[in-house]
Amino acid sequence: MIGRVAKAASFLGGLATLVIAGATTLDVLRRYFLNQPLLGVDEIAGFLQVLIVFWGCAHAFRGGAHIRVDLLTSHLSGPVRAWLRVVTLVVGLLLLGVVCWVTTQSVLTAHRYQRVSAVMLYPLWPAMLFIPTGLALMAAAMLALLVRQLRVALGPRARREEVSPAEERG
Repeated sequence: MIGRVAKAASFLGGLATLVIAGATTLDVLRRYFLNQPLLGVDEIAGFLQVLIVFWGCAHAFRGGAHIRVDLLTSHLSGPVRAWLRVVTLVVGLLLLGVVCWVTTQSVLTAHRYQRVSAVMLYPLWPAMLFIPTGLALMAAAMLALLVRQLRVALGPRARREEVSPAEERG
């Protein structure tokens, strides 16, 4: 379930990339050939970039596309790596929880005070909502991996090893 939602969010990020490219190209063509630029393309492109980054996080995490520092852990035994992975996932979830909470409060404040964008006066809260929703989706993916990692870490000693996000998909 989380995998399908993460993939769908990432797909929407891909579509947003196409929208940015198309809108920017159309804006440039209209500006230079017709002297009629499209207003708001810069703002919309900025909003969509936020969607691309944050809604793609969970899919990137599940695919193992994040940066790892195996140099420090490669010499450790499997059980130690398994428990280290549990600790890092818990710390990551705590950090994501704090960031989700803070950004959700920012969204609510922007909605409450009716904050709008500078040029086209779009309400800012829908675009700001991309951040906590994307991070919450990543937290859900991390939580699913944490559950699997805990099962492995608490299982037979011979099978204790770090579970990669790519393995979690299967």
